[in-house]
Amino acid sequence: MNTHPTTPDDVVTEPMCGSKVPTTVLVIGAGAVGGFYGAALARAGAQVTTLHRSDFDHVRQHGIRIDGLERQEIFHPHRVINRLEELPSPPDFLLVSLKALPDPPVAEIIRPAVGKQTVIILLQNGLDIEEPVQQAFPDHEIIAGLAFVCLQKIAPGHIRHLCHGKITLGRHPSGTSPKVRQLADLFTAAGLPCQITDTPARARWIKLVWNAAFNPTSVLAGDLTTEAILSLPEGERLVREIMLEVIEVAAANGHQLPKALIETHLEATRSIPPYHTSMALDHLAGRAMEIDAILGAAVRAAHRVERSAPLLEGLLALMRLLEGKKIGKSE
Repeated sequence: MNTHPTTPDDVVTEPMCGSKVPTTVLVIGAGAVGGFYGAALARAGAQVTTLHRSDFDHVRQHGIRIDGLERQEIFHPHRVINRLEELPSPPDFLLVSLKALPDPPVAEIIRPAVGKQTVIILLQNGLDIEEPVQQAFPDHEIIAGLAFVCLQKIAPGHIRHLCHGKITLGRHPSGTSPKVRQLADLFTAAGLPCQITDTPARARWIKLVWNAAFNPTSVLAGDLTTEAILSLPEGERLVREIMLEVIEVAAANGHQLPKALIETHLEATRSIPPYHTSMALDHLAGRAMEIDAILGAAVRAAHRVERSAPLLEGLLALMRLLEGKKIGKSE
């Protein structure tokens, strides 16, 4: 994996000064994605609290170190907690950047921290992840968040930012709102490209075109990097065919995506350093993988419209067999 030079001195993330009361943010899932975007919100002036389990002591003492493209940043959250009961009051925004796993349900994880005015942001992979949270909190605004970024958590409280960082935000199920714009302004003020969409479901399909192709392929091919996958004609051909099938399933579900998106994704992938996908990193570390949120959801979407999706169905079966083999070994 390529690394990037940094400046000799660390940059300490501190909120921008201002006279108004700062926006409060709670990050649940402050790993690579949550730590990176939580630090950005703090740079923009938000008062950011992070929830940690295994990294709690390290982050409380040392903060979160981010080795970026041009600098090193030390993000010291306003408050570091390891239980939601330690939160003195509900946040304005609750940013969920946990892995999109079926159990335990996100709604039950976050319930102790949700106040009457709390806006919930789901910065996660997959399809249809907002609806269960909306059902649990019908009176709350839910914002769909999609991160287009290459990150690695390389040690406790230590993140490597390889490239990109764009974030897309949209109110679930559609449209926009003052809260969406407020959040987008914070990310923009922090120097991150931020796009607002009034069709977040379509945006999730756009990201799924990449995720469904590269994530399981990287694992099943032996935890290969994106560069290795594209280095052989067979690898690129497989990725193209999977992407096309996702586009066809999306269209059958009412989300028209241009076939040129395949070239866009491939060009963007070739422009990044050799990169282990999030699913490959989870597999290498023995962690649960986002199989259901990425592949399971796509297959269910195909079945809803009575459409065959042989590549997605095959990948889903192989990934579940692989995960079952891993579980069997641990028992």
